[in-house]
Amino acid sequence: MRRWVERPVELSKVNQLIAELDIHRILARILVGRGIDSPIKAKNYLEPALNQLPDPDALAGMSAACSRLARALLNGEKIGVFGDYDVDGVTSSVILSEFLESLGAQVFVTLPNRLTEGYGLSLAGLERLEKQGVSLIVTVDCGVTAHEEIDLAMAKNIDIIVIDHHTVPVTLPNAVAVINPHRKDCTRLAEHLCAAGVVFNLCMALRKYLREAGFFKTRPEPNLLRLLDLVALGTVADVVPLIEDNRIFVQKGLELIKQGLRPGIKALLDAAKIESHKATAGTLGFHLGPRINAAGRLENAMSALDLLRSRDYSKAFAMAEQLDASNQERRELEKQIVEEALAEIAGSKEHQEAFAIIVGRDSWHPGVVGIVASRLVEKTGKPSIVIGQGGKGSGRSIPGFHLHEALCAIEECLLGFGGHAHAVGVHIDLAELELVQDAFRDHAAQKLKPEDLVPVVYHDGEIALEDLDEGLIEHMARAAPFGRSNPEPVFVLRGVKIGEFRELKGGHLKGQVLGDRPIEFIAFGMADRQVLFAGSTDLLVTPEINEWLGKRTLQLRVKDARTMALSQT
Repeated sequence: MRRWVERPVELSKVNQLIAELDIHRILARILVGRGIDSPIKAKNYLEPALNQLPDPDALAGMSAACSRLARALLNGEKIGVFGDYDVDGVTSSVILSEFLESLGAQVFVTLPNRLTEGYGLSLAGLERLEKQGVSLIVTVDCGVTAHEEIDLAMAKNIDIIVIDHHTVPVTLPNAVAVINPHRKDCTRLAEHLCAAGVVFNLCMALRKYLREAGFFKTRPEPNLLRLLDLVALGTVADVVPLIEDNRIFVQKGLELIKQGLRPGIKALLDAAKIESHKATAGTLGFHLGPRINAAGRLENAMSALDLLRSRDYSKAFAMAEQLDASNQERRELEKQIVEEALAEIAGSKEHQEAFAIIVGRDSWHPGVVGIVASRLVEKTGKPSIVIGQGGKGSGRSIPGFHLHEALCAIEECLLGFGGHAHAVGVHIDLAELELVQDAFRDHAAQKLKPEDLVPVVYHDGEIALEDLDEGLIEHMARAAPFGRSNPEPVFVLRGVKIGEFRELKGGHLKGQVLGDRPIEFIAFGMADRQVLFAGSTDLLVTPEINEWLGKRTLQLRVKDARTMALSQT
């Protein structure tokens, strides 16, 4: 059972926003509950603009990176880009390659094969780029721990620039430049950026560097705005905090996506049967991101890169349909592995009593173990690591448990690992699984208490049925886009009566909340909790507008439900 907690707000600050900005009281409460608690903060939040973006030169390593890239451009050097195989890595690779090509550079992009090369800068990838004759390689969304590979490249007179956002090692690699917001000497306070955001900062800084050097006296300056659709996609899909400049990226990027300007993204939307003008941050995270990730999980991420770089819609749509099929295959694999993992957990006293979950089988596809780990966190409320074929695994965490630090504490049991507080990749010897399980469980037992494993759902207070209408949704929409660290509004409806409801395919429920004006509801994945929808019920809901066949209706998306007896907690 999840614990419902109301976000605390100072009513004086809510009233101040209402008075000075003339905004709806619920919108004001939403903003204050997310730390947007002064008129100037709220004005900037509600009217995000590109001129609010911080100075990109403040990122440590930026000056050295711009200097080396400018020299490569002036000398006509071939430049390699080595990215990661997930959405952040793919979008970052497209952003950087398109920008450098707009400056006249000859760019070669390669991504690792998850199954044969694994995560990070690989020797095979270096060889591919070396054969193209590159003298400079930029790694994106990886590279900060690739000491040996970078030393090898530098010994071959191939310079390396690292652009990453993962936890940095004690010693940085011997690269020409390392741009990573997590560097201890980086004062920019940009730890919330994903690789796509860091790459966009590099593009801004390099364009400024070249402008001051007179590079654009004989050529047009590239328009960076056109890259924000990719920045938005990478930012949402990597589940980084949707705050500050990240929110600006996503808001402006969604404006581009809604115009259907990039054939690859338009093709992905069409394959998912989503109209471009209806795209939201949720569309990027739940529909486009998984389809792009499917390429790197089951096949080769280069197909996703080719899709996003495509200028031919018909070719892009054919590729998008292939990714759609791969994503369906991925979902079926995921469902099977989740069922097997949950069965193992249910049948094991050790798993049930542990503060953290780690399961593994050599038959599990390593391309989907990260998603399975997320599902186990949702089901158990515990930090979870899932190991697949070849001992390659992924982990996801809960608030208050730093997963990367946990792996550092048991690193003598591991063959390798990387990541950050919320998500990690790990490589173990499957023969040593029990040893790793014991070590991981012992560490979790030292760091967590039983109450830490009770999921908390924060909400924005109670709301009455009569307050729910289309006008309220329009006011709330001004606070979008929402995401991690900036969650969408959730309200409590107390003691409502549920009319007839039915189970939909996929384990969802659909019905009506009764009142003077019945309101439709949808409860995703709650078919196994139908008993909670009988009698007088408390609901946690997000009000929204549902558009179907040209008709707009008010709808409540149910996040949780409780009988009245349980709702006193």
